[in-house]
Amino acid sequence: MKQKNKFVKKSEKTVVRAKPKERLLQKKLSTTTLAIWVIVLIVVTSIAYYPAFTNGITNWDDDNYITDNPTLKEISAENIKQIFSEYYMGNYHPLAMLSLSFDYQIGGEDEEGEIYAWIYHFTNILLHILNTLLVLWLVYLLLGRFDIAVTAALLFGVHTLHVESVAWISERKDVLYALFFIASLIAYIYYINKKDFKYYAISLLLFVLSLLSKGQAVSLAVTLLAIDYLFSRKLLDKKVIAEKIPFFILAMIFGVVAIYAQKAGNALHDENSYEFYKRIGFAGYTFSQYILKLILPIKLAAIYPYPDIINKSMPAYYWLFLVPSLSILYAFYYFVNKNRKIAFSIAFFTINIVLLLQLIPVGSAIMADRYAYIPSIGFFIFVAWGIFTLIEKFPKQAMILKGLLTIFTVILIVLSVQRCKIWEDNITLWDDTLEKSPKAVVAWNNRGSTKDREKDHIGAIEDFTRAILYKPDYKHAFYNRGTSRKDLGKEINDSTLIILALNDFNQAIEFDEYFVEAYHNRAMTKESMADFIVDTVRRKSFLNAALLDYNKTLELDNSYENAIVNRGVVKGKLGLLDEAISDFDVAILKDPENASAYSNRGLAKDHGRKYKEAIADYNKAIEIDPEFITAYLNRGIVYRKLYDFNASIADFSKVLSIDNKHAAAYYFRGMDLIQLNKLDKACLDFNIAKSLGHLYVQSAIDKYCKQADNSRIIKLETTKTKITKEETK
Repeated sequence: MKQKNKFVKKSEKTVVRAKPKERLLQKKLSTTTLAIWVIVLIVVTSIAYYPAFTNGITNWDDDNYITDNPTLKEISAENIKQIFSEYYMGNYHPLAMLSLSFDYQIGGEDEEGEIYAWIYHFTNILLHILNTLLVLWLVYLLLGRFDIAVTAALLFGVHTLHVESVAWISERKDVLYALFFIASLIAYIYYINKKDFKYYAISLLLFVLSLLSKGQAVSLAVTLLAIDYLFSRKLLDKKVIAEKIPFFILAMIFGVVAIYAQKAGNALHDENSYEFYKRIGFAGYTFSQYILKLILPIKLAAIYPYPDIINKSMPAYYWLFLVPSLSILYAFYYFVNKNRKIAFSIAFFTINIVLLLQLIPVGSAIMADRYAYIPSIGFFIFVAWGIFTLIEKFPKQAMILKGLLTIFTVILIVLSVQRCKIWEDNITLWDDTLEKSPKAVVAWNNRGSTKDREKDHIGAIEDFTRAILYKPDYKHAFYNRGTSRKDLGKEINDSTLIILALNDFNQAIEFDEYFVEAYHNRAMTKESMADFIVDTVRRKSFLNAALLDYNKTLELDNSYENAIVNRGVVKGKLGLLDEAISDFDVAILKDPENASAYSNRGLAKDHGRKYKEAIADYNKAIEIDPEFITAYLNRGIVYRKLYDFNASIADFSKVLSIDNKHAAAYYFRGMDLIQLNKLDKACLDFNIAKSLGHLYVQSAIDKYCKQADNSRIIKLETTKTKITKEETK
């Protein structure tokens, strides 16, 4: 018997009770709750990353991006044009470069010319905090669950795998592109929900800004398809397809730009000889490793080197990682029609990591923590959704699950604090990297460079040698070892080291015939070798060889100012004074504040007996650099030639006020004191010069100081005789 339909009167009310898992969806988010959690996210993320605020500048790209990058020093139309028209370090990211320039304008340099690092770290941390809040907003819009959104944002904010992106200044591009990337997704969701074209336009604009910050943003175009899927939009609908066309066009354009930038920076060079089938093995390995490190971020390193860059082999066990990788992809296939949230989280992670799995080799590392910055959002969505699904399924275990989540979050904070400290300076960074990755040749090279700057030439040579051991064609390691050997050889007066340095530069040039700096340093090394040779013919041959290398340097880069000045110096040593002065003139024309060019031109004019012109050049050099020891010393020598001994003594005294162990200054001042009949003071200077190792001062001591000692003895005997006579009276 059929049951009749029952009508409800207007006066009657029906009550619909929400199922337990739907209650949070129906609960309106209060402003107070939102504000509290925003503050919590800001505070907790700041705690996790606060040590990075006091870190310094590393020699891993930071020097190229900031310290040695003149375009950042001034925001001008010319510099902005250069930033937007050139590649930097194998990347095209003009907005990231511009943001670094803004930081420089705020922070600047200290009195010694050292760049303040705090402002760069502050900006990176600030951008990461903003990204964390955007993740909160994004996940809430995607899933409509504030609890899931808070959890995902919290994990994103404090996760240790993100330390590299935040604590490394050079990764400004990572946190900046992510800001625009996430904001673009948010605007796109608003466009879907509100059907308002202005949000579409905003999303597209933010995408462009993200692309201008880092090329990795190209994956956003495909990510939009994942969002369409989550919102059950018809992917083959003409309107939906048309919406994506501008995004995909931009992605393809910037993808091509990124490839050209990588080629220009030689980032697509080292691993090209690995066969493609091995790259599939690498892809499976790295895909699994990213997930494992997101689950448990231990043994993190700045560099994860390829397993065998000499023989290009791959360990057999790498193939085993294809099993979990393919299992995850199968999970997407399984859930695509059963659970859109799980499928979306897998898709989000995969879409944004797939281009970085070394199928197309990028850089010299098999993987990098920074590559997981945006992809990790998909992983955190999955984890957060999974936790609250379990809580709803097993409500009695809610406290245990939330407690485990809290413990995991605290562990992440502790690990992140510790990891930030690793990035404190070059030594802490590279010591940690080599402990985790002993075959990381870049780490050996960069630690060696740090030791070399700290005058630990022996330690530097050892590190460069280890880099060469693991990568025999590592041109930069040969170049750097040559520089250390050259400097140490000059320091301890060892010609054998100079010869070894020449061999290193020869090897570096053999690997790269366009290696400008290697030609320049080889030229300086040949010039140094000439200083060890007494024979005039052999000495001249080394100077001529140095001149050829300087010419080659300038043939490859005619704007290389140091090479112009150094070539002028060699020409001066060869007696080609007019040509030398011509080089110094060119250097001064290129840079009117080049103190070295003025000083060396003064020396050339001195040799040409144009003493007044020489003094004028020394004056200019000292005006530019008031601590320029060589300019004071050489000006003092010119004053001696003009018999102005008071002026020359003043210059030598100035040298000693800057460097009280300058043997030549003591020697020359002593010689001038002789001219003023101040034997006692002169002999005091001569003896100090002798104690400092001056080669020619002994003859002056023999000539003047023994006579002075005899005079003092006669005076003393005369005084004693007078005293004796007085006592007998």
